[in-house]
Amino acid sequence: MKKKNIILIIFLICILLITACQKTNNTPLLASMSMKANMEHLNYEEFRDAYAQGEESWISEEQFVEVKSLLTSGSSHKTYELFKFDNGEMILVEFATTPQNGEYKVQGIEVVPDEMKELFK
Repeated sequence: MKKKNIILIIFLICILLITACQKTNNTPLLASMSMKANMEHLNYEEFRDAYAQGEESWISEEQFVEVKSLLTSGSSHKTYELFKFDNGEMILVEFATTPQNGEYKVQGIEVVPDEMKELFK
């Protein structure tokens, strides 16, 4: 009986260690893929859960269905970061969508034209 308990305890510890060590990377790519999947399956509640707290109400369920109608089977996912400088200038940096070794690499840089800056304020 004592031997069975020890084996059971060791087994449970191994299970706990294995599950605790599994890491799910939450990246912009995974978030956008999840968002698209929720739209394809008309899952409005999970779609809203993906938004930052306080930002969930920006899209109504009717708008969600309307945006869903824009989806096609083929799509690409790109990751960008916007740099805003004190002098009012902005650049948009594109990162490689398939990080190698867990690192993102710069793929391109674009200066944001004056007529587009209002979009990012």
